[in-house]
Amino acid sequence: MRLCGFVCFFWLVAAAGAQDFTGTLGESSLTMSGEWAFHTGDDLAWAQPGLDDSKWERITADKPWGAQGHPGYTGYAWYRRAVEIDAAPGAKPGLVSIYIPPVDNVYEVYWNGEKVGGFGTMPPHAEWHENPVSNVFALPLQASGLKLEGGGALKGVLAIRVWKPMLNTLDPFDGGGLSGPPRIGASGTIADVMALEEDGYERSQLPRIVEMFLLLLIAMIAIGMWAFDRSRRLQLWLGVFLLGVAGYSLPIFSTFRRSATLEWQQLYLYFVFSAMELGLWMLVMVLFGLNQERAWRRRTGALAALSLTAYGIDVAENWFWASGWLPLRTIDQVLTAIMWLVTLYQFVLLAAGFRRRRDLGLLPTVLACALLEAYQIVTQSLAQFSQFTGIHFETISSVGKLHLGPYELSLLGQMEAIILVVLVVTIYREQTRERQRQIFVESEMRSAREIQSVLVPEETPAVPGFAIGSLYWPAGEVGGDMFQVLPGSDGDVLIVIADVSGKGLKAAMTVSLLVGTVRTLAAYTRKPIEVLTGMNERLMGRSDGGFSTCLILHITCDGEVTMANAGHIAPFVNGEAFEMHGSLPLGVVANAEFSESRFRLNEGDDLAVYTDGVLEAQNEAGELFGFERCASLMRGRPSVQEIAEAARAFGQEDDITVVKIVRVAANDARERMSVDLRTAVSA
Repeated sequence: MRLCGFVCFFWLVAAAGAQDFTGTLGESSLTMSGEWAFHTGDDLAWAQPGLDDSKWERITADKPWGAQGHPGYTGYAWYRRAVEIDAAPGAKPGLVSIYIPPVDNVYEVYWNGEKVGGFGTMPPHAEWHENPVSNVFALPLQASGLKLEGGGALKGVLAIRVWKPMLNTLDPFDGGGLSGPPRIGASGTIADVMALEEDGYERSQLPRIVEMFLLLLIAMIAIGMWAFDRSRRLQLWLGVFLLGVAGYSLPIFSTFRRSATLEWQQLYLYFVFSAMELGLWMLVMVLFGLNQERAWRRRTGALAALSLTAYGIDVAENWFWASGWLPLRTIDQVLTAIMWLVTLYQFVLLAAGFRRRRDLGLLPTVLACALLEAYQIVTQSLAQFSQFTGIHFETISSVGKLHLGPYELSLLGQMEAIILVVLVVTIYREQTRERQRQIFVESEMRSAREIQSVLVPEETPAVPGFAIGSLYWPAGEVGGDMFQVLPGSDGDVLIVIADVSGKGLKAAMTVSLLVGTVRTLAAYTRKPIEVLTGMNERLMGRSDGGFSTCLILHITCDGEVTMANAGHIAPFVNGEAFEMHGSLPLGVVANAEFSESRFRLNEGDDLAVYTDGVLEAQNEAGELFGFERCASLMRGRPSVQEIAEAARAFGQEDDITVVKIVRVAANDARERMSVDLRTAVSA
C-alpha cells in the first residue's frame, strides 16, 4: 500500500528569488507558500513562461488580494510563480498534479502557457459558484518536461488567472483571489489529500446532515397527517417550515457546491427561504388563531407577496450580475433593505398572537421563534455591513459552536434543534387539546341528535279521513328542518313545516325552540296566523341574525284547509303549485303580519309540502334540481319516498323534509298509510 495515501510530509525550500519556488519532490506534496507575482487586469500573454514579471507586485497566496492592498477590487487579476522541483532519488515515474484551494471566484490554471484546468466560466458568459471549493489539476508531462525516472526536474511557470464579479451587499471588501497556497506533488498523493479534505469536511458536517434528514422525516410525517385530514393546518405549516429548514442544509454537500452555479443555487434558496419564512408565519398565524381574522390574513398575504416579489427580483439579478452594470448594486441594496424589514413582521405576529391568546403554554414557542428570527436578523445585518466592518459571515457563524467529540454543532443548528423540539411538543399539545374539544363537540352533537330524534316524530299520528306520510333526511349529523303533525280533538289536524337558516348545532337548537313554541301554542289556538305570530315573537332576538321559513296548515275533518305562510316554498295540490301571497320569514321583523289562504281537499285530493333541500339538490356539474324539475316530478303525484329519493339521487346538499296529506274515506286511511305513504325517518 502506498505510504503517501495516509501520510503527507509538507515542507518549503527557500526560493532562490522573490517569486521562484524550488524543492525536492518524492511521494509527498509541497506547499507553494511565499510571495507570488500579482497583477490586476487581463492579458492571456501573461500565462507565457517567457514573460518578464519582475516589475509585478508581490503578494502572498495565504489571504485574498482584498486584504493585501486591493480592497473591493473586482475584475481580472493574475498570479504567477516560477517553479523548479527536483525529483527525489529513487522516485517512481508518475504524473504530477497541483491542488488549488478555494478561489474567489472564477479562475483558470496555466502551466507554461497551456491551460490545464479551471473552475467556473469566464466572461462574457460568466458562471461562478457562491461557495468555492478546492480542485486538483494534473500537469501535462509533455509541457513540464518532467523526468522522474533516474532523477530529473520539474521546471516551468504556474499562472492563475482570476475573475471576480461586481460586489453585492454581502461581499466583503477584503475578498478576491486565492485564499490559501496551492500544493504540488505526485498525482496519487494530491488525490489522497483532496479526498481526506472532503471526507474531513463532510464528517465535520455530520450533525447537520443528521439534523437535515430528521427534519425531512418529521416534515413528511406532518404533511402526510395534513393530507389525511385537511383540517390539521398546523401540521401542514409545520411541514412546510421544516422542509425549508432542512433544504437550507443541502448546499453543505460537495456535489451540490460543485454542480450548482450561483444563479441556480440562489433560485433553489429562493424556494427554501420562502418555505421557511412563510411556513413560520402561517404556523404562528394558525397556532394563535390570527388566521381567523380577515385583517391579519390580508396583511400577512400582502407582506408575503412583497417579500416573495423582492426576493424573486433579487434572484433574477444574478443572471445579469456578470455585466457589471452599476445600477444593479443599488437595486440589490434596495431589495435587501425590503427583505430585511419584512422579516421583522415575525415579531409583530408573535406579539399580536400572544396578546390574542394569552396561553403560557405557548410562551416557549414565542421565545424560540423570536430567538431564531433575532439570530437571522443579526447575522444577516452584520453580513450586509461586512464591507465596512470587516466581520465575515464565517466568523459570525463560528460563535457559540457546540463541540460533540470530533463534531461541531453551530449556534444556528442548536437553535434549529431547540425550535424543532418546542414546535413538535407545542403542536402535539395543541392537537391533544383539539382532539379533546372534538370529542366534546361530538358528544354534544350526539346529544343534540338524540334530542332532535325526540322532537321530530318518527311515526306520523293517524288522523281519520286522511293518509299522512312524512320523511326527514338531514344533510348532516343534526338538521335545521322541522315538521309537526298535531291531531285535534275534533278530527282536525295542525301541520307545521319549517326550515331554519344555517346548519349544524346552532340550527338544531333553533329547531328545538320552534318545536317547543309550536306545541305550546297549539294547546291554546289552532289558527295558523296566531301560531305564526307567536313563533315570530319567540324567535325575535334569539336567532343571532338568522331566520326561519314556515308553513302552517290547519285541516278540518271535512277537508277545509286554512294555510298561513312565512316565506316558505309554496305547496303542491294535486300535482300543481299552489299560488300564495309573499311574506317575510320568522325572526326578521317584529310584529310581522301574515296572510291566510283557504281551500278544500276533496276525497282523493293530495297536498305536498317540502323544504328547499329538494330544490337545492345539486349535481356534479353544479346544476340545481330546481323548481321546474320539482314541478315535473310532482305532476306524477309521487309518494314522499319518491320525492326525497329523486332529490338525493340528484345530489343532496341540504336537509330534505317532505310531508304529504291525502284525503281518503275514514275506513281507508290506515290501509293507504301502510301501503302508499309509509313514514320513513332517517337518523
